[in-house]
Formats: sequence, C-alpha cells, structure tokens
Amino acid sequence: MRTSSLIPKRASVWLTTLALLGALSACSGESQADLSAHAAGGGGEEKIYGGGTRGLNYSSDAIYSYYVTGPRGMNGGGGNMSRATKDGPGEAGERCCIGIPQPWKPNTQLHIEWERDRKPFDYKDRSGLAVLTATVTVPEYGPHTSGFWAIFLPGDRVKVIVGDGNANGRNDLNIRPVDGDPFIAQGVRDETLTKQALKRFQQ
Repeated sequence: MRTSSLIPKRASVWLTTLALLGALSACSGESQADLSAHAAGGGGEEKIYGGGTRGLNYSSDAIYSYYVTGPRGMNGGGGNMSRATKDGPGEAGERCCIGIPQPWKPNTQLHIEWERDRKPFDYKDRSGLAVLTATVTVPEYGPHTSGFWAIFLPGDRVKVIVGDGNANGRNDLNIRPVDGDPFIAQGVRDETLTKQALKRFQQ
C-alpha cells in the first residue's frame, strides 16, 4: 500500500502543532502537557492535552492517509488502513500527536481530507484513487480521553471522535456508527488534490 503525501506536505503545520504542544509524553491516553489557553468568549481557562491519532475503515476502499485541521490545537493525521473484511474494519496504528482541548466545546468543527483507493492493487488503472474532503463536527467527549479517531464508512463518509470510554454514549469504538448518526459527514472529491496524488503513481 502506498503512503500518501498529504502528511509530508503539511510538515510545517505538524511542526507548529508540536511546538504548541511542547514536549509530550507517550501519545496513548492523555498527556499532562500543562498548556493553558483562555476559552474563546468565556474567559475561563482550558488545557490542551496531547493524544495519538488512529483510524478505523469500514469501507471496501483502501485508505492511504487522513489529515485534520481545526481550532485549539486539533491538527494531526493518520493513515494506511486496509479494506474492511468479514472479520471487522481495517485499522491504522497510532501516530503522534494531536491536541485534545479540555473541556469539550459544542460545535467544534474540523476540516478532514483523506486519500482513498478503490483499486489499491491495480497499478495500471488508477481510476479508483481520489482525495476527499469534508467538514466534521466533534461529538461531545468526557474529561478522560484516549486519543483521536477517524472512522471511514462506505460511500466516502467519515466520522471523527475523541475516545473517552464512551462516557457520553456517542463514542463507542466497538460498534460501527449507524447510518443515521448526525456526526457522519459526506466526503467530496477534491479534483486538485486528486490530480496531485495521481502524479505520484505516474512517476
């Protein structure tokens, strides 16, 4: 499986994020990076913790990578998920790191883009390769978190969550999101980014 260029192209954003988060401890679970910021409009204080990024793929497409950008340090990515099988979804290993603000705020939206391939093993026919984008809303999460997840679904759809042991009933990583889940977003093909991705296979 080929690795996407989405993440390397954004190395400068990664460096900015890592500078913001400072020296984080292990990415699994919450990192006690003592970085405080004033909550927008509220005057209260919030903290941004470091968490790892992972992914689940319930679709029949290969997912080469994904990348999210958003407010309050929520920038990061993950990648390389195989297709779903009868045994369950494809899964991406953990990468470091993304900012996880505490407390959660309603209507926190992120921009996500991902590279999927419907013919990942056909190097002559690249018609299945595309880069998709969407705006996703982060569901409520509790005070004790275990990283960030992007969940890919058939039909170029995606949901993101911050793992919290399903404290609020919205973030169960053991169950595929139902089709009526209000936090599922529809991806839209980005022609410019798709052309850039296709060039890599022509070299």
